[in-house]
Amino acid sequence: MNLVAKLVRVMWVPVLLVALYTGFVFWQRNPTWPFGIRTHVRVESDPMAAYGNGVKILNFYGPREVLPAGKAVVCYGVVNAIAVRLDPPVERLWPALSRCFEVKPVQSVRYIITAEGKEHATVSASIEIAVKR
Repeated sequence: MNLVAKLVRVMWVPVLLVALYTGFVFWQRNPTWPFGIRTHVRVESDPMAAYGNGVKILNFYGPREVLPAGKAVVCYGVVNAIAVRLDPPVERLWPALSRCFEVKPVQSVRYIITAEGKEHATVSASIEIAVKR
């Protein structure tokens, strides 16, 4: 058996795999390839439309307890807000769908987040973090 026949017998599998992969890549990048038939459906919508036009606090959470001299991560998310503030002030906040920051409470504390929307509409939420004794 000559060398060419041996190579053809062994190399057909990698060549087939490369051809299939290339076709897959073309199909993913161009949804009308190869016959002009649309195979993908693209849905374009405004993700913020689900929240409406009013200011909302999507979430505001943190741990219920921390150890003395411990740290805690507090997270919040607001939509349609133009300003966000925290009482007592620990860190500068701004409108974000999802953001976290670190606090180091010395004693048990209640954090109140207030989000202000257009036309001075406000909403608030609170959490309490206790320091274990």
